[in-house]
Amino acid sequence: MLIPGVMAWKSSRGIVMSLVVAFVVLALAIYGVTVSPAEAPSRPAQPALSATRFFVLLPDGRVEMTDAYTRRVFRWDGTRWLELESRALPRSTPSR
Repeated sequence: MLIPGVMAWKSSRGIVMSLVVAFVVLALAIYGVTVSPAEAPSRPAQPALSATRFFVLLPDGRVEMTDAYTRRVFRWDGTRWLELESRALPRSTPSR
């Protein structure tokens, strides 16, 4: 009850079939790399930070964070950070 085609299978056919499959997979991989996806939607321009953020640990356990736009002071209450102060810093206009 053996299938006659299986008995007649030669190793050279197996090698040829695996090479054909390898070439098809390679062709699909190259096609996938070359086809560009749809254009991503444009994002609104983000204001750039002109300065780094500074963190200062104050003597009473509060933390001060200063970046280009604001100065904030936080305190840890054991569960989460509470914002105590928030003050906008004056923006400097570039001189020409």
